[in-house]
Amino acid sequence: MAIKGILWSVVFAITFLIYITVPTYLIITFWIFLNEITDDKGRPLYTYALLALFAFLVALIVSLIYFAAMVRAIIQRKNEEGLGIPNGVKIFGLITTIIVVSLMVIWYILFGEIAIFTWTPP
Repeated sequence: MAIKGILWSVVFAITFLIYITVPTYLIITFWIFLNEITDDKGRPLYTYALLALFAFLVALIVSLIYFAAMVRAIIQRKNEEGLGIPNGVKIFGLITTIIVVSLMVIWYILFGEIAIFTWTPP
């Protein structure tokens, strides 16, 4: 059963890295652009910047959940009753990791670029 805990900790580590790096890159890259959006009268619209900041903070909280799950999977790896991690956390982490890693691999095969990290503001 120890290998099961280690494998889950690897999945949680990848999920943690996805949820910490992708939103951080996007908020750093697009922050100035989002703050320069104006309405038809030239007044700044900060709604998009605030929405992006909210999504960034939610992603940070989710990444902390997966960091804690990764640590718990390592500590509880020899527990015969299970890892003590809810199935929803496991399934969501596994599915999002598969989707994002697949997106990045397919994007790299098709375009020769790393998905998301090559985006620039207009």
